[in-house]
Amino acid sequence: MSTSVRAAAASLRVFLAEMIDYAGFFPPASLEMMACVSNYSRYLSGPQRWALGRFVLPVARLDEFLNAQENVAVDPWKFSGIVSANVAAELAVVGEFNCRAHGAVMDCVEIRASNKQEIDFALRHLPEGVVAFFEILPDQAGEWLPILQQAGAAAKLRAGGVVEDAIPAVERVAGFIASCAEFGVPFKATAGLHHPLRCIHPLTYEANSPKGMMHGFLNLFTAAAIAWSAVRAGGAVPRRVLESCLADGERANWHFDESSLTWIGEDEPVRIDLEVLHSMRSEFALSFGSCSFEEPLAALHEFGLL
Repeated sequence: MSTSVRAAAASLRVFLAEMIDYAGFFPPASLEMMACVSNYSRYLSGPQRWALGRFVLPVARLDEFLNAQENVAVDPWKFSGIVSANVAAELAVVGEFNCRAHGAVMDCVEIRASNKQEIDFALRHLPEGVVAFFEILPDQAGEWLPILQQAGAAAKLRAGGVVEDAIPAVERVAGFIASCAEFGVPFKATAGLHHPLRCIHPLTYEANSPKGMMHGFLNLFTAAAIAWSAVRAGGAVPRRVLESCLADGERANWHFDESSLTWIGEDEPVRIDLEVLHSMRSEFALSFGSCSFEEPLAALHEFGLL
């Protein structure tokens, strides 16, 4: 990964701080345990560690991680654990893992749930101090977000995949972000967000991979900042503006400086100051999972932002 050749603007550092959860196990990278552990250890000691979030690990592979970590230098790590269908047993494993003195903690878990009973069941077994992110379909946000709000849980948006049908439409993503802001439910995103801006890219790393129009992480988190700013100001979330932001593929419309992020894709520029950016990132739009930590940063470097 290239090191920075220019200092990141203060607003970009706030915007990007600990944003990228490293999920190298998952497609399209699909790396082995040792490669993922070595990569994350290297990123932790690298110049852009300030952008690095949690290590995303299937809970079922925790024992494998503990064997692999003996071969690398380990700084205190934070994990986000992917819970499979065996919810109660795996959440018990998370609790046991967090009680061990091994310089790591799994303080987040990610769970798929299809009804309120499954959410309630997972929350009853959730270890103390662990935040649960429940993956929901964008169209289900209005139904499930009040439940997550009441439970103090968070939401998870799947923004893409290795087939084009897995990529939700701009309108659905805008609706999800707006609903999360309106209900005050924090969220993370995953899949298909390797690139800063919405554009057509190969869906996998395979030769002759099919291509699709993929969402960008600058688009998604800027839209989140717009929604968050509107709610903080006591106004309505401007869903049409969110849709416009999510669909914008023009690099020239994004400006990061020492005091604010400005997006000029609308008739009137949208300016988000550092305080709103900080609260948005710490309380609302928390991170996105990516099977590559290097690719998103390399793209920002090409844009002249890093």
